[in-house]
Amino acid sequence: MTPPRTIGLAFTVEQADGSWWCRPSGSGASSLLMALWAEGADLPEGFRWVPGTRPVGSVPEGETSIDVDQTNLSVVVGDRVVVKWSTTPLVGPHPASERLRRLVDASFEAMPGVWFLLEWCHPDGGWVPVVTATDLVPDSSDGWTWCLHEARVAVGVEPGPARPFAADLGRVTAEMHVALADSPTGPVATHGDYHVGQVLRGTADDRLLVIDFDGNPMLTPEERVAHRPAAYDVAGMLMSLENVGHVLSHHDPAVPAEAVREWVEQVQAELLDSYRAVAGDLLDESLLTPYVDDQIQRELEYAAAYLPQWRYVPEAALRQRGKL
Repeated sequence: MTPPRTIGLAFTVEQADGSWWCRPSGSGASSLLMALWAEGADLPEGFRWVPGTRPVGSVPEGETSIDVDQTNLSVVVGDRVVVKWSTTPLVGPHPASERLRRLVDASFEAMPGVWFLLEWCHPDGGWVPVVTATDLVPDSSDGWTWCLHEARVAVGVEPGPARPFAADLGRVTAEMHVALADSPTGPVATHGDYHVGQVLRGTADDRLLVIDFDGNPMLTPEERVAHRPAAYDVAGMLMSLENVGHVLSHHDPAVPAEAVREWVEQVQAELLDSYRAVAGDLLDESLLTPYVDDQIQRELEYAAAYLPQWRYVPEAALRQRGKL
């Protein structure tokens, strides 16, 4: 058994059951880590700070846990910073390290401001983020909530004026890909798990912010860090817009199916038009259909592994294509 490595009593990285794990020290660990960052504390060998877009500085103490994150532990410190701890086995290489560094270097603004990453070098090679600290985005709504609301408004289930989003989503996606592209024609260090749930929207200003660059949890580490055609992410987002329609139809079966399909096709077309205007030659549209088909299969696998109540969504997609 390899002895654990401790970072200033904030957390340990230790080996158990054949895997490496990050173990926060308990209440106050996130505040302590922010203080260590503000002090410019030296780290033991095998760890490193990766600066983000925010200048080094202290934040008020006080912690509040975020309960909606299913795969990591997220804690709000001082009502300003979200400290996300990796609580799954630490396996390298990891996609977030490269993606966030490249987006920071490109001054990509459509994501929460990054304070820092704290990375650990896995014994098998590759740097793995054990902690990511980003701005708290107050007064924002998660993608599945705001997008489903827009769909329900469009088909008359909920009142209120529609707040157009698809063109902005296409532009943000294209700007992200331009920042992550290896060349004007790709490949791209793709987001890897790109769907509406990865996009926050401001409740007052409608600003869209992309989150969670950890990649698809159903893939191997090597697959998650791979650079791919831009169509991989675009297909994922197009499929998720369709999935919003399936969720709406599931919960509101009285809504005519044609009305739902019209909304889905409209927002998909608006997204693609906006994406093309910014992305140049990055998008190979011949890849969209096969990538969408792959995404439906991954949705089935994800439902089987993590969220069985989601299975009706990919099954609806298969029925729509005459494959079920």
